[in-house]
Amino acid sequence: MKRESGGLRRSLYPQSSSLVSQQSAIPLDNPSKEGEAENLRYSIGSYIQDNRKTLWLMAAMSFLLLLLATLFTGADPLHANEAGNGIRVMQIPAGQYEALPLDGFIDVALLKDERVSLQDVLQQQSLFAPLAGHDINLGFVRTSAWIRFALALPPEITEPQRITLSMMPNFTDELTTYVGLERDGMRATDFERYDMGDHSRRSWANISTSANILPIEIQPGETTSVYIRARNEDASLNVSVELLSPRYYEYRSIIQNIVRGMWFGGMSILLIIQFFFLYFDRKKFYVFLILDILAVSSTYLGSLGLARLLFFNNGGLGNDYLTSMSSWFGLSAGALSIAAILELPTRYPRIDLFFRVAIFLGAIGVVCVFLGVNRYFVLVAGPTILTITTLAMAVVLLDFTRSPNAQHGLNLAAFSLLWGGLIATNGQRYGILPLPTWVAGSYAATSIMHFTLLTGSLAVRLRNAETAARSADRRALLAANAAEQRANDLVVERTRELAEAKAVAETALRAELQTQQLQVRFMEVISHQYRTPLGVIRTNLESVRLTLPAGDLPNRQRLDRARAGIARLVEVLEVNLTRSKLQGSSYQPTFEETKVADIVNGAVSSARDLIHGATLHVSLAASAEQARVHADPEMLGLAIINLLENAFKFSAPCGSTVVWLDVSCEMGEVHITIRDRGVGIDGEKIEDLIDNNRRGLNSHQIKGTGVGLSLVKRTTDAHSGRFVLAGRAEGGTVATIVLPILG
Repeated sequence: MKRESGGLRRSLYPQSSSLVSQQSAIPLDNPSKEGEAENLRYSIGSYIQDNRKTLWLMAAMSFLLLLLATLFTGADPLHANEAGNGIRVMQIPAGQYEALPLDGFIDVALLKDERVSLQDVLQQQSLFAPLAGHDINLGFVRTSAWIRFALALPPEITEPQRITLSMMPNFTDELTTYVGLERDGMRATDFERYDMGDHSRRSWANISTSANILPIEIQPGETTSVYIRARNEDASLNVSVELLSPRYYEYRSIIQNIVRGMWFGGMSILLIIQFFFLYFDRKKFYVFLILDILAVSSTYLGSLGLARLLFFNNGGLGNDYLTSMSSWFGLSAGALSIAAILELPTRYPRIDLFFRVAIFLGAIGVVCVFLGVNRYFVLVAGPTILTITTLAMAVVLLDFTRSPNAQHGLNLAAFSLLWGGLIATNGQRYGILPLPTWVAGSYAATSIMHFTLLTGSLAVRLRNAETAARSADRRALLAANAAEQRANDLVVERTRELAEAKAVAETALRAELQTQQLQVRFMEVISHQYRTPLGVIRTNLESVRLTLPAGDLPNRQRLDRARAGIARLVEVLEVNLTRSKLQGSSYQPTFEETKVADIVNGAVSSARDLIHGATLHVSLAASAEQARVHADPEMLGLAIINLLENAFKFSAPCGSTVVWLDVSCEMGEVHITIRDRGVGIDGEKIEDLIDNNRRGLNSHQIKGTGVGLSLVKRTTDAHSGRFVLAGRAEGGTVATIVLPILG
């Protein structure tokens, strides 16, 4: 990646001491401090003791990387001559198809002064010193690196030969190439200039965007001199120069484009997979992983030149901002995703603090990119990345040791690759290790393998979660089936109990009905048996009255009282007979059109005979005197008598003997209201009092069965009316029968 942390490489080449001859040159040796080295050795030793298994894997990977670096960086023993100005000349063999390494033919001068021009360099050839290989790796500096070499054809070749000059990486800010035929006393005007850096407008002479490619034609009998100036403003300076035959360049370009297309396609597929995972499993670490994949893809979109081709053809700082900002953003997104996937906040809160710091540093790094101070702040990126990846390695290794399953094994492989790729990339970018430029690109391979393995781990995790969910569903289904079976058994048992209870209730109901029928028959017999003798007594009393002299007032008064007693006794018998009939379930009312006044007067007359010592005030409104209702006079009259009896009975304990009966008409209804000043019904539920056989809490000292109010309710319901019972604020009760008036 372009803007990762770095520093000066300790030794660019063995002859570096002869390179610095003026103030414009800078020394390349940069020894580390002894204290820092001792701390580093101590940290590495502790880590080795704690993570031996993981380090064996890392050691194998490091050995493979070093082996590949040795194979690809070895110098090719080509024939070399030397021009008059000291430039070593490389002869291009005829029919060469492969890459032509420039190892042993390159000279380099490192200059701090960015104003030094090609003319100045031509006049100070002593600034150059030979380079052992073909890679320059200076880390994060603003030094200008001047490279020179010369090309020629063997004497036996008589035709011009084309060769392709490749300069990598693609994201060098200022990369100027000068090509000219070797002459004595050459000046800058003898060279053709090609500006190829990503700060310059893209030139069509550069036929590639993934590398700085320049075609050069070598003339027979001529020596072609090439000078290259490379400089970075705020990024690591890495330059690798090599020659390619045109046919080999085409072949390699096809292979590279296929690989890069597969890489971006693979990253796109991994990105889509995360979206699918997020859809089915709403975990926030999928979002963080999506951001991490986007950041890595965006980094390589810039470092491979695709962003410059698509968006920044005119040069400028756009490609720098995109690549550097993506790298820092990737640090934050990577720390977020790793912490979330490994559940560090809950499992290892102290380790999670390091990841929170990394997230914060990544955010600051994005700001530093835009402020142009990335090369200073980037020094903290390498240690931060190494710290969090090593901690992640320790956590996944511990998880795998405790539970060696597929998920933890994939996690261990994923983070091992990530750790190895970051070590190689940062080692090359920092200039700490003498690694070729292509090693920095190895992180692209390790990153996609890391995301692939991590996606596999998440897939296993999601599968395990689904398996656990299905298992839980099966257990829940079994439990539900068992509960259903228990419920069915309980239903059967309760049904049987209900059937038994129903049989008992029906038996009790039949017994009650028989009892009620016997009660009614008894009252009918009593009434019939008493009426005959009472009628005989009344007749004899009338006969005796006729025989008495008109002036015998005392005896006549005795006869009147006896006759009144007989009438009261007959009335009592009739009222109780009617009550016994109404309490039976088979009683059917007989409706007829009747005046309300007649029903009320009849009830009041009977009540006065039944209630001794009561003062009854009757108020009949003028509108109610002619009001007619569809009612059973006997049943409705008995309901009024019950209310009058209750009013007097519950007033006596309070010392009151006055009961009020008011009849009025309102909105097509007649209201028959009985009021008293008795014990009242405060704190009682009206519905409970109206229920059959339910008495008030304050009536335990008053005799009664509690059936009176329920009888009144049954009567008003049978007459399509309503019964209202309420307490009075000044004490007592108000009971109202409301009936519809006939039109």
